[in-house]
Amino acid sequence: MSGSVPEGATKSRYSESERRLLERYVSVVEPREHADVFLIQNLPPEVAATLNGVYSRSSKSLRDNLLDRLKKGLESVGRDFEELVADLPEQESEPLEQVISDKAGQFLKTYAIDHGHNSLREGSVVHLAVENVSQLVTRYIQRERRCSFEESSTRYISFEREGHWRDPDVVAHGGEVLEAYDKAIEESFALYQELSRELLEHLKRERPLSEGERENAWIRALRAEAFDAARYLLTPAINTKWGLVIDARTLSDVIRELRSHPLKEFQQVGDRLSEEASSVLPTLLAHGVRNEFLAAQHVDVRAVSQSVLAQTDPTERQPETRLLDYDKSLDQKLLASMLYEHSDRSFSELQAEVERLDEKGQLELFEKLLGGRGKHDDLPIGLEGAQPFCFETLVDFGAYRDIGRHRKGLQQQQLLTTRHGFVVPPLVDQAGFGDRFRAVMRRCAEHQQAVADKFPHAAGYVTPFGFLQRIRLIFDPRQVGYFVELRSKPDGHFAYREVAQDMYRLLREVAPLYAQFIQAFLGDAFVGRMVSEQTADDKRRERMRRAGDL
Repeated sequence: MSGSVPEGATKSRYSESERRLLERYVSVVEPREHADVFLIQNLPPEVAATLNGVYSRSSKSLRDNLLDRLKKGLESVGRDFEELVADLPEQESEPLEQVISDKAGQFLKTYAIDHGHNSLREGSVVHLAVENVSQLVTRYIQRERRCSFEESSTRYISFEREGHWRDPDVVAHGGEVLEAYDKAIEESFALYQELSRELLEHLKRERPLSEGERENAWIRALRAEAFDAARYLLTPAINTKWGLVIDARTLSDVIRELRSHPLKEFQQVGDRLSEEASSVLPTLLAHGVRNEFLAAQHVDVRAVSQSVLAQTDPTERQPETRLLDYDKSLDQKLLASMLYEHSDRSFSELQAEVERLDEKGQLELFEKLLGGRGKHDDLPIGLEGAQPFCFETLVDFGAYRDIGRHRKGLQQQQLLTTRHGFVVPPLVDQAGFGDRFRAVMRRCAEHQQAVADKFPHAAGYVTPFGFLQRIRLIFDPRQVGYFVELRSKPDGHFAYREVAQDMYRLLREVAPLYAQFIQAFLGDAFVGRMVSEQTADDKRRERMRRAGDL
């Protein structure tokens, strides 16, 4: 119950009016003697951030600081606290919101903006829906590591009804450049629509429903596999939609980067994010403005890089993953790191002790530390305690959209291009569409290059997902383990499964002891996906049953 009093509570420290007011904003009114945990509710995000900020300068409870600020705010505008509280039940809207927000805004302007106290801005969180935006701007925003995203999946949803973004600068230029832009989208999307249907029919013929299999699960598995292949023809110009949960400090940074980008859509999305979020964060987005240094990076640094680029002809190529750098004493450092928090020895002493053990002794120590880990148990945090792995992978853009969700580490993506060639999903060849697929991809490469010669950034919109891109990934050992275990699962997309499996093979070469405790999956993908889909309905019903019990 909102505003509840803990069992055994003594006489309230608050007046009846104060209690009534606090019940609006905190879940527990009376302080507990120990572990006094309560929800802050119904407050504007900036007010909540202000109250968090006051903790560092006040010995009072958040409850008391809230009352103090309310009373001072009311006094400043000539309103009486007791009378206002007495009328609360009759108020249709929040009677104190404007007073609170005004006071909070002034506090935040002084401390969060003028004095640079960014931690206050992290206390204000907003949930935004972002719809009808391109895959290109989506991927750019979703590089950010300090927030949460949920996006429409190209694996489970048909994109036949989605529109495409036409870059305004390309449209204004017109002529052959615009014609090439439009043709790249039209030709690739037409074949995408056809393959989405034809590949599904092919799979139905090749893998008919078996006795004991559930039809709905069978269809879901086949559709996912068909979309996995057909999506290679989608372009980043196609619209998507997603949700964003983000704090004010991070949102301000995202808006600044978008407004500093050369593409008009990026600037427009930055403006819209600012407009909508400012309704609840009127003070905290003050730094979200165009930055000339960031803007110059897109032009000046690219000009420097062009001097060392060689032109290549687009052709069919294979993805690859290479290990650029790693910790030469990884197994030993990971053992020392896992022991460190439970010891009083220095790290160098622990590492020296571990290195005195032979390989059998080190493996036995790994077994003691990780051998009891279950299927759903997280890898311990000590596995972050060694030099990160630096991988470079040549992978299609479609797969990178999923790889890019692993934001715990550095990821660098180069500007989308057709220079590295493209991949042909095996299912496309198996269904007899290989020649048409290759012909469309080669024509799209010509169209893309015609756009890139004039508008290198806008050309990213018309680079089909199937073209390979060079990506640099720097993950700590724990994140590598997590990535391998999650992305090698049989119900995953075949392209990122290959990256995960390659990472695991490289890990086995340089850290053979640690690799033995990574639960990688190297088996057949389709069988695993079918099993996953066949059990999904049972799992869903079980979750619903548990929710009903709760």
